Amino acid sequence: MNRSPASAVLSCCLLVWALCSHAAEPVANVFDVQRLMQLLSMAPEAEVAYTEKKYSKLLDQPLQSSGTLAFRRPDTVEKNMKLPRSESYRIVGEELLVIRKGAEKRYPLSSQPLLGAFAASLRGVLTGDAALLGRHYRLSLEGEERAWRLDLKPLDGNIGRFVERIQVSGHAGRIDQIEVRESNGDRALTQITMPAATP
Repeated sequence: MNRSPASAVLSCCLLVWALCSHAAEPVANVFDVQRLMQLLSMAPEAEVAYTEKKYSKLLDQPLQSSGTLAFRRPDTVEKNMKLPRSESYRIVGEELLVIRKGAEKRYPLSSQPLLGAFAASLRGVLTGDAALLGRHYRLSLEGEERAWRLDLKPLDGNIGRFVERIQVSGHAGRIDQIEVRESNGDRALTQITMPAATP
């Protein structure tokens, strides 16, 4: 099942949250969206493993995929799917590069407002910019620093045509799970596997 460029960007936007496992220990008592953004903004360059299950009313069993995600400052994100096939998505600057079956395709983010909005959301997450995210999503945070869930509901009707809401859960500055609920009833559940800590 091929994915549109917009879906690829959305996937990268979501999975990049997983790169924030090395954030500093909390220093504030109040845990709110601002504090969460502060923790997430501290992520260094990193590479993590992910597994994803895509549930659809058209399928008897969920589609499963796995691979790695890499983040390189200032604005490069790479999603490399290894199974069930090899595909690569890379966002650099104002361009999306898709490598599939050995062929490369480039998509300017400015060519589609939806792509541009997803890229803006990505940069909002990477920089911990709640205001930027707030231009595209209504944010609500539940829980506390040791166990939280961030809910993002699209404000833009163009995004809302595809995505009903995004729920990101984790603890401190680490992302454990991401769930994307699509407007057609389908959903994707992504689990993040962090590398073992270096002694």
